[in-house]
Amino acid sequence: MKILIIRLSSIGDIVLTTPVIRCLKQQINGSEIHFLTKKSYAAVLRYNPYIDKLHFWEKSAKKKIIKDLQLQKFDYIIDLHHNFRTFSIKKQLKAKSFSFYKANVEKYLMVRLKWNKLPKQHI
Repeated sequence: MKILIIRLSSIGDIVLTTPVIRCLKQQINGSEIHFLTKKSYAAVLRYNPYIDKLHFWEKSAKKKIIKDLQLQKFDYIIDLHHNFRTFSIKKQLKAKSFSFYKANVEKYLMVRLKWNKLPKQHI
């Protein structure tokens, strides 16, 4: 089973994805884990023993990157970034995908309008 994990930026958030990578690799026998991020974060993931292949997102080469990713024929995509860019990537790859809901609207309402619609349970 070939799985692509997407988290494009924020070094701390990328570090927080490492348990997901480990759990997928350990719990799905024969899984092949790929990770898509920006090249500037390569050092954070390069030596992760649970990642089989790193892919790097570059705005200037997005068509080539999408084409290369399409050739991989992923079974699943796990989107841990969950924004418009990753939505577009998933749409073009045409694999079953899962996204992590980050409560962006609720966070916006809290910060801008002081309306607390955030979930009671911490992520």
